[in-house]
Amino acid sequence: MNRIYIVEDEPLIEQTIETALKKYHYQIVGDADNIEDAYSEISEIRPSLILLDITLEGKGDGIDLAKKLDTELKIPYIFITSLSDPMTIQRIKECNPVGYIVKPFTEENLLANVTLGLFKKNTEQPKIEPEKTIDDFFVKHQGKMIKIPAIEVSHFEAYDNYCFLYTNENKYLITHTLKSVEEKLPQSLFLRVHRSHIISIKHIDYLDESNVYVNGNKISVGKSHREELLKMINLL
Repeated sequence: MNRIYIVEDEPLIEQTIETALKKYHYQIVGDADNIEDAYSEISEIRPSLILLDITLEGKGDGIDLAKKLDTELKIPYIFITSLSDPMTIQRIKECNPVGYIVKPFTEENLLANVTLGLFKKNTEQPKIEPEKTIDDFFVKHQGKMIKIPAIEVSHFEAYDNYCFLYTNENKYLITHTLKSVEEKLPQSLFLRVHRSHIISIKHIDYLDESNVYVNGNKISVGKSHREELLKMINLL
């Protein structure tokens, strides 16, 4: 099912959008009126498409959020706005929306943009990159470069702007964000299961409805990551 997230600071408009899309059997998976809450929830939920107002509550606006969607989450979005001034249009040119809706809009215009936006998403050919093959990691520890076999790494945990690497015996502080570490890991061995955790598939002990246990450590599994986790294990 196509899952839609709405970022809109006018409750009446948000409700109008939700009601219209539900008539056509789209699933509304969340909404927010500011970019901080929206980014946090979108990162966890991973919707199919985002309807994004430009003028929002709090710090930043929809275009600021759009740039993060383009560079970090790769989730398609459609702008919904009453703004059409030259400065706004110039900023929009720096983004990559799959649609643009001007307020006030009709139900037909909304539906057409959503349909085309999802079509673009579903027909876009993903860029296939060769799988990373990593045998060892090197980490800075007490003035030395310590070699750690990749197979010994059980999981990574976010820690502010850094993260921890865990093995059976030790943990090491990595002076990079969890996201930057994730980009260097082989996808066949490691999987992000939560915004704060990446695990090694080889070190899973067992799973329950909302957690995975890795070398005795209980780690929450985000709803958007559970399906991918189940695909990577051999379930008999």
